[in-house]
Amino acid sequence: MNAVTLFSYITQEEQERMKVCFGMREACYENNETIMEYAHSMKKIGLLLEGQAVLYCCDEEGNQYMMDNLETDSVFGEPFLLPEESQHYYVCARGKTRVLFIDYEHVIKRCENACRFHSQLVSNLLQMIAARASQQASRIYVLSRNSTRKKIMAYLNSVAGENRGESFILPMSYTTLAEYLSVDRSAMMRELKNLAEEGIIEREGKKLRIL
Repeated sequence: MNAVTLFSYITQEEQERMKVCFGMREACYENNETIMEYAHSMKKIGLLLEGQAVLYCCDEEGNQYMMDNLETDSVFGEPFLLPEESQHYYVCARGKTRVLFIDYEHVIKRCENACRFHSQLVSNLLQMIAARASQQASRIYVLSRNSTRKKIMAYLNSVAGENRGESFILPMSYTTLAEYLSVDRSAMMRELKNLAEEGIIEREGKKLRIL
């Protein structure tokens, strides 16, 4: 079953009409440029059309944590993670990215034309929220492992399961993976080397295989 995107089951012609109806706008960003800073209210939704980005959280002491890795067709914004008063959330581009912004108010308010694609978009959005919640639950499980090795294996098994096979391409850089797992990059690379030497995995660049 293919993953639902924001525009699943909506024709290209309907999408063009939606851009006007929903007040959508596109924007492009360069590497490390801030795409969105979350407000303490639901204002807008972002859809990553092209590229990659990372959602970060910064606490009141200035410590920064990676919350999520965003790829093409990922959605983000306050409706998906209403910020805590003491924390600052923002999305940062990883390389060149293209983003489509939609005002949240346009999503929840029924347009005068009662467009069919409006209901379909809301349905898609709810399914994407459910999928994102499932991904976050999976990450919590990975982070709850009590060693770097166990975190790595839990993550690799999860990715292998998503790809329905033991061989796969790592969907992020090793630096981003270390952030995602909340581990030291050097320690993570040592464990990956050990896992390969012990015959548990095969690794060639970002191509991995669980043996």
